[in-house]
Amino acid sequence: MSVVHRITGYDRATETLVEQHTVPPRVLPAAKAAAQISGDDPDAVWSYRLTTDAAQRLATALRVALDTARNDYFLEAFAAPDSRASSQAA
Repeated sequence: MSVVHRITGYDRATETLVEQHTVPPRVLPAAKAAAQISGDDPDAVWSYRLTTDAAQRLATALRVALDTARNDYFLEAFAAPDSRASSQAA
């Protein structure tokens, strides 16, 4: 299965997912470094909370605006759309 990584934002008051931004392969190494991925998860398939500074650095790299005053941000992995289709066909 292949994965796609996203920066996800959750509203602090409701814990609801309010935004997500796909991390392109060119930004993924910086995203992994910002999230301080440990050696036991080299593919970054777990969920990693980002500090405000890390989230802002990644926002700059992705050319998006993040509302770090209202939301908590994470680096998260999701099944790639093509992976879901192939696993359902099996």
